[in-house]
Amino acid sequence: MRILICPNSFKGSCTSIDVCHSIARGIRRANPGAKIIEMPIADGGLGTVEILTKYLKGRFINTMVTGASGRTVKAKYSIVPSKKIAIIELAQSAGLHLVPENLRNPLKTTTTGVGELIINSIKKNCKRVIIGVGDSATIDCGIGAMSAMGIRFLDRVLKPVEPNCLGLLSLNKIDDKILKNKFKTIKFTVLTDVSNILTGKNGAIVYASQKGAKKRDLYLIEQALKNFKRVIIRHYGIDLDRIKGSGAAGGIAGGMYAILKAKIVSGFDFFKKITHLENHIKMADLIITGEGMIDKTTFYGKATGEIINICKKYQKPVIIVCGDSPKKFKLEIYGVSKIYTLTEIVKNRNTAIHNAKNLLYKIGYEIGTGIILPKNH
Repeated sequence: MRILICPNSFKGSCTSIDVCHSIARGIRRANPGAKIIEMPIADGGLGTVEILTKYLKGRFINTMVTGASGRTVKAKYSIVPSKKIAIIELAQSAGLHLVPENLRNPLKTTTTGVGELIINSIKKNCKRVIIGVGDSATIDCGIGAMSAMGIRFLDRVLKPVEPNCLGLLSLNKIDDKILKNKFKTIKFTVLTDVSNILTGKNGAIVYASQKGAKKRDLYLIEQALKNFKRVIIRHYGIDLDRIKGSGAAGGIAGGMYAILKAKIVSGFDFFKKITHLENHIKMADLIITGEGMIDKTTFYGKATGEIINICKKYQKPVIIVCGDSPKKFKLEIYGVSKIYTLTEIVKNRNTAIHNAKNLLYKIGYEIGTGIILPKNH
């Protein structure tokens, strides 16, 4: 039996590499004869820089940058010198997991550190910058990042606005002259983990609450996004609500698309191509995938949802392993054979997070005991 393990990361707990190893160890303990292919996946969010660097054979660079809440944080990115490519992960500097719960406020958090990483990579002679933008703590449409790059975002009296969501409310003019001089030869690609547009009920606002927004903040955030949309139409003639994925990571994908002329690409599609994932799924007898939380947003373009769809296409049995999932959410309708949830084994969420590797190993063992190998394996 050929078993493909291709999970995403479990936020705040395990990288996708750790998830792969833990499940595989459990299966091998129970069933030493099982043929296992470990293929850790990322979709633009946490783990993107690590996984992409592995596949593209890059090298890591550590540096200090501005975090989402304004504090200095240690972040890493990577470069592939032979191809002059930089791989940057927004979550390294502006990830939700880096912001203490009491400081989570998407009206004030910023992507400034992402711009600092971009500048750092360009100084190392990179000509193509790939930016994974998932798992953000921000809704600033990327003005924090692009301000750090030297682009000026101004209000009606030509005063720089705050590089955050509140700044979007008073934004009136964009001075992007620096692009022609400093970034003319740089190509930007943004890897998104969701396909939301910028505004409206299915826009960037969908993720505001999980980033720390209070109910009373939601109207203000939506007005900020709508104002940014208006300014972009006026300056560039681009309606971001017509661009799939423009609302990803608090609108940074849309902002970079319009201003930096970045290409928006599904993070999962990018990984699927470089790993030949679909072919591996076709060849497998069983697929195991998952991520920290499985809910309706899993099917908004995230890796796990896309893998489930491919398994359904080829009528392959798929097992989901996740940290948590709403009890009312029925995965059977998507063709999922079985779901394992860490919080069903350990009721306390924090305990599940801190013991994830061991719990994943136990789940792997349980899966392994249920696998019957053919006699001629």
